[in-house]
Amino acid sequence: MGAMRLPTADPQGASNLNPALDGASIRLQLERVLASDLFQHSRRYPALLRYVVEHAVNGTTDELKERTLGVIVFKRSPEYDTSADPVVRTTASEVRKRLETYYSEPAHAEELRIALPVGTYIPEFRPAPELIAAPPPPPAIAQSRAFTGFRDWRIWAIAVLLLITADVGVALRMGTQANALHQFWDPVFKTPTPVLMVFETLMAIPKPSLTQSAAQVQEVMDPNLFLIVNEGNSRIAAYFSANGKAVEYELARNVTVAKMRTRPFILKGAFNNPLTWQAVASFRYALNLDRAALVRQIVDRDNPSRHWDAPMTDLKKDYALIARAPEPRTGQTMIVIAGLGERGGAAATEFLTNPKYMERFAAQAPRGWEHRNLEIVLETELANGDWGEPRMIANYVW
Repeated sequence: MGAMRLPTADPQGASNLNPALDGASIRLQLERVLASDLFQHSRRYPALLRYVVEHAVNGTTDELKERTLGVIVFKRSPEYDTSADPVVRTTASEVRKRLETYYSEPAHAEELRIALPVGTYIPEFRPAPELIAAPPPPPAIAQSRAFTGFRDWRIWAIAVLLLITADVGVALRMGTQANALHQFWDPVFKTPTPVLMVFETLMAIPKPSLTQSAAQVQEVMDPNLFLIVNEGNSRIAAYFSANGKAVEYELARNVTVAKMRTRPFILKGAFNNPLTWQAVASFRYALNLDRAALVRQIVDRDNPSRHWDAPMTDLKKDYALIARAPEPRTGQTMIVIAGLGERGGAAATEFLTNPKYMERFAAQAPRGWEHRNLEIVLETELANGDWGEPRMIANYVW
């Protein structure tokens, strides 16, 4: 079966041509691709691939033009010279190469295919090879095969037994990975309502009012950090969508305790989200801001000499705190994703949407961790504006 684009989208973002190419399956495969080493340590390549795939799934491919992509994905001005600044073309070329490399690996040979053909920014999707049924053999050939199979039934039985054994082993390993991540999110997934994600603006600076009689606050966001924050939110939304859950977003300043009492929720952000800071204040691993030294910290309240620091300048490493526990004031299940910096937050988001990381935690966590409260401290190396693989450096289960 050849490549297939999604020409239209239904309310769920599904293809109306092939059930193997529904929007949820494509989004899930996108997350697998972006979690690979070929994409996870870059900002540009995932940003472009995620944008074009989402718009193809939603049927809005008219927006997939070079200038539009340059303005929206890479924050160029609307009048920028595409000839002098070929950021879209060079990024798309690299994305194509990385997709080819990804699917050339045997481990990905039987996955749904995402491709970005040369000369267009509209992606194409192909069903996984195992979903393409082979035509039945002609009757004569089928009879011949049946006779041979009957004659050599013992050989076939041994082969089938070995194949079943191998498949069961693979299924168990895959099931363990899927279960570890799903079990972490289970208190959120099992509720009938959409998931509430509470976040706050990135930063703020004072600006005098026109009358000079009072100070106003102007919210600002660095374009590069905007991409990181947006990619993280999109990654979570795509993971939830693949698990049949919707996400609702709300600013912390607009959230009341009464609203937080109604359902499990996610607190995203650290010092730019006051609800996060307050919620983990009594936990073993808490957040601290040393204003005099301009250092953000995750501190171990059981061992105050132990802490992880992220200076506000010259940052070589970033850290993040993940927590799942009842929110102290409401008793409602709360998930915390708190990077000391935005790149630490991106690493934490990667940790909570890629099965391999939660599997590593589950392998050394105490028995029954999936039903208990937990905190995880992560570290990630920074280089050239990107973050490295999230590495778990501490955890606590109670």
